[in-house]
Formats: sequence, structure tokens, C-alpha cells
Amino acid sequence: MAKADRELWSIRTHIGTVVLIGLAVFAVAATLLWLALSMPTAVNTRVDIIKIALSVVAGVGGVVALVVAYRKQRVGESAEKREHAKVLNERFATACNQIGHDKPTVRLAGLYAMASLADEWTTQRQTCIDVLCAYLRIPYEPSLDSEWDHDEETEVRLSITSVIAAHLRDDAPTSWQGHDFHLTRAVLRAADFAGIHVTGGNLVLSLARFPGGWVSFDGMKVSGGEVWFGGATFAGARVTFHGARFTGGRVKFEGAEFNSGEVSFRGARFAGGEVDLSEAEITVAPVFDDGEKPGLKLP
Repeated sequence: MAKADRELWSIRTHIGTVVLIGLAVFAVAATLLWLALSMPTAVNTRVDIIKIALSVVAGVGGVVALVVAYRKQRVGESAEKREHAKVLNERFATACNQIGHDKPTVRLAGLYAMASLADEWTTQRQTCIDVLCAYLRIPYEPSLDSEWDHDEETEVRLSITSVIAAHLRDDAPTSWQGHDFHLTRAVLRAADFAGIHVTGGNLVLSLARFPGGWVSFDGMKVSGGEVWFGGATFAGARVTFHGARFTGGRVKFEGAEFNSGEVSFRGARFAGGEVDLSEAEITVAPVFDDGEKPGLKLP
């Protein structure tokens, strides 16, 4: 049987079934009314019974129509959600391919596409963030010929950290605060984390290397969550925490090595939480202002 014939047969079957159900409802309603009224013989009464039975059929039909319409709406919404999820997955795959491209301009396009997708795809936002962080964990050796001139790869990585930082500030249109950022073994030749607010989750910079250039955490606020610099190496870079505010959470420098360069906490405020440098290996001491620093632990 051809597809068109099967569809026509299905339509006829449904129409016939609906008609039979309607007749059955009419017959049951009319019989019950007739019995309830002690089987009247008057013509007017029988006409009224027929009218009432038809009204019952119409009411049942209305309910059935509403149920069918609701079901169609739910099916349509499910199909729309599946299509939207398909589009999001396709965008994710495209952005991943761009991030892995040989040309830095394509990689930049991919990282911004991934960030945009993270803003929109709330259920998979952490996955999108993980991809951006994974890129920063890929080993590379930056050019250190100039403090200000960056090679192409450094520019890509600076763009990623800038995108992450922009979403961790309090005025971000779409906030990523409370998510996890795993930058273990990341090499940061330049990064701008100024003004970020860690309210929860984990910002992990364990075993990260700061070989040169400037990495700014100026104005950083930590009110919850944890920031890890365990085993990080500060060797040649200028890493600043100027004006930072530590009011909660934990910042750990366990096993971090302060070998050269500058690490400065000038103007930082320690008003709660914990900033622990007690187990750091310090050759060149970090710079702090004078005064009490509750929560700060030094070797």
C-alpha cells in the first residue's frame, strides 16, 4: 500500500472512530436521561432529552478538542526544544574546531563564539568554560623579548583571560560567577583579571607559571569559593593584587615559588576569609602595606 493510501486510510479510520465515539456518548447520555425521567412518552420531553444528550456530546467533544490541542502544543514545544538543542550542539562543535585552528584569527573567532554560546546555553555553560580553560592549559613557551610586545599565541591567551575576567566582574551582562575555572599548569605571559569577583566555585591556578610580562589581579574581590596558586611559579612576571579585597573564601599559595619578578599586594584589604602564604617558597618577598591583616598567613 502506498504511503498516500496509508495516510488516507489512517484519516478515515480516525474520522470513523470519532463518529462512533460520538454516537456512543449520545446513546448513553440519552438512555440515562430517559431512565432518570422514568421513561417518558411525551414528544416534548423526548426532544428535550435529545437536546441535552447532544449538548453532552458537544461538551465531551470540546474537552477532547482541548486535550488534542494541548497535546499538539506539547509535541510542538518538544520538537522546538530538540531543534534548539541541535543548533546549540552544532555551534559548540563549530567553535571547538575554530579554537583548534592553525590561524590565530580563527582561534580568536572560536573563543568569542564559545563565550557567546556559554552566555546562552546555561545548562552547558560549565562545559563551554572548561573548553576555554583547557586551551590555556595547553603547554607553550611565550616570547619574552619585550615586556609589551606579544606574540600571536600570547594575544590569543590574553583574549581568553580577558573574556573570563569580563564575565567574573559584578557588572557583567551575563555572569559566570560561581563556576569553576581550572587553569592548572597554565602559562600566563599576560592576563587581565582586574576587578573580578570570586563569589563561589574554584579558580585554580595551581602549578601555573608567570614567566614575564604583567598579570593583573588589581581590585580583585574574594568573598567566597577558593582561589588556588599551589605550586605556581612566579619567575620574572609582575603580578599585582593592588586594591584587592579578601572578605571570605580561601586563597592558597601552598608550595608556590616566588623566585623573581614582583608580586605586590599594595592597597589590598584583608577583612576575613583566608590568604595563606605560610607554605610558599619565597626568595623574593611579596610586597604588602603596613598594618594589621586579619586572615593573612605568612611563612
